Amino acid sequence: MGILDDIKEYISGNPSVKKLSDDPQLTSEILLLVRMMFADGELTSEELRFFKLMCSTVFGIREEDVPEVLAYLKEIGYETNARQAAGTFEHMDHARKKEVLVHVVSMARADNRLVKEEVEMIARIARVLDVSVDELKTIV
Repeated sequence: MGILDDIKEYISGNPSVKKLSDDPQLTSEILLLVRMMFADGELTSEELRFFKLMCSTVFGIREEDVPEVLAYLKEIGYETNARQAAGTFEHMDHARKKEVLVHVVSMARADNRLVKEEVEMIARIARVLDVSVDELKTIV
């Protein structure tokens, strides 16, 4: 029970982390963005800056909470791959699936380059979300 108490205390201490813990889809979407940031093996300052901007403008997460959000995701998301995270959206309406994909593609392009690993991850996520190749082309 000690580990559960630690997690509960950790979660209740930060409103942004609590927001994630209460919303599996939000957690999954942000986890997809984090996975995309590291898809090419390196984190650029542009990607981190864009991630913080997305957190504040799209998800309502304060920029100063981002380190704790990332620590929380590291704790709970270390065994969750991109396919599993995208699977959270399988039963959502198509417009929401496309919105998730727009966010993922935007993160991939944050450093003004799109590498093979990012393209492959985008394609896998699009397949899970049942977004067609033509729709994906318009998003990219």
